[in-house]
Amino acid sequence: MISILNDVAGLRTHDATWTKCIFVRPRSHAAGPAAVLPPQRWEKVTAQPVMLARASAVKLVLDSSSRQVTETVGIDAWPARVDALMADGPRNIHLLARERDWHARLSKGGRWLIGRGKLNGALAASTAMAVRPHDDIHHHPLPDSDPRVQALFMATGLFGLNGELRGQARDKYRQVQHYLELLRPLAAWDAAAEAARPVRVVDAGCGKAYLSLALSVYGEIRGIAVELTGIDQNAELIASIAETARRLGFDRATFRAETIGAFAEQHRALTTEAPIDILVSLHACDTATDEAIAAGVQLGARAIVVAPCCQHEVVAQIGERERAGAGNAAWSALTGPGLFRHRLADLITDGLRAAALEACGYGVDVIEFISPEHTARNVMLRAQLRPPGEGRTRSIAAGRAQYAALAAQWQLEPAIGRLLGDRLTGD
Repeated sequence: MISILNDVAGLRTHDATWTKCIFVRPRSHAAGPAAVLPPQRWEKVTAQPVMLARASAVKLVLDSSSRQVTETVGIDAWPARVDALMADGPRNIHLLARERDWHARLSKGGRWLIGRGKLNGALAASTAMAVRPHDDIHHHPLPDSDPRVQALFMATGLFGLNGELRGQARDKYRQVQHYLELLRPLAAWDAAAEAARPVRVVDAGCGKAYLSLALSVYGEIRGIAVELTGIDQNAELIASIAETARRLGFDRATFRAETIGAFAEQHRALTTEAPIDILVSLHACDTATDEAIAAGVQLGARAIVVAPCCQHEVVAQIGERERAGAGNAAWSALTGPGLFRHRLADLITDGLRAAALEACGYGVDVIEFISPEHTARNVMLRAQLRPPGEGRTRSIAAGRAQYAALAAQWQLEPAIGRLLGDRLTGD
């Protein structure tokens, strides 16, 4: 029977014209609850060709009465897996090909009865591509069909135990993929690949570190190891994420319960420590983002990527100037209490941070991280260390001038200025 389906739809072959195959067998009536049945006692298996980063494969979803498991089988191993599925005793097989669908039913006499029919228009349109990038894989840095990606997303709650995206996690899923889209153009990846060494990443204020663990998986997919160090003051959280990383096999990930400032001081004191390639800090509250930027500069990070969160310091300083009658009269319509002052303070704070990074020799891109429909705080600063030369010298001078002018205009003494000190003035 399988030979017939293989002839008409290439079920076992690399150039398959089939788009989905469903194997169904009767529910087991073995004694005892379903939970104690062997894991191989599936009741339905749905197979679908997918295209991974470098090769074709088949995604399998195995259903039993108690659970659902998803796995990916390489195309070379697929013929043997078909034979194994048939040996498990299916009673019904439904195979969808490009132009026809095939139904096979095992009769009581042990004969396979095979029927075929032409796909209806809607179904034919939905299966027009036999082997396609799974979930538009070429648009996603993390392909859903990769077992490493699936394991991470299930551990972080983006995927259910069936390996499928949870509806309520769609926004977070898009955020993770978009985050990696924004970080994969960094020159640090190519530099590490050319030197045949790991990319060294520090996550300042890592929280649950899910985005940085996703960055580690992305590195593996590219064939580049990632040495991740997560820093957070919450010792309980650090212990939890360290256990998750261990369970998922992230051998190069370490997590430390301390401040980013303390880590930077220790790292600088150890002359044997290798330089940092990428320092990231996502949604660190208020001046914690400034501390992360300063740590990245002090450590000589090749790239610094921050997505600021709530910002109270500049709001408070503007309010103090207003109450003292020393505010900027031309901006009084925006500096009174309320939403305008907070939005204005956000822009000024991030403008000072971008100028400070330029003053320290970095080229800065200001980009949108999260869609504004989810949060107004959707700015990401993506900075990369400029190579030595006249261009870097000019940008440092321009950054210093911009920082000084903006701080003086609003009579501000921001944390980033206190933390970087002479680096912003050249003294």
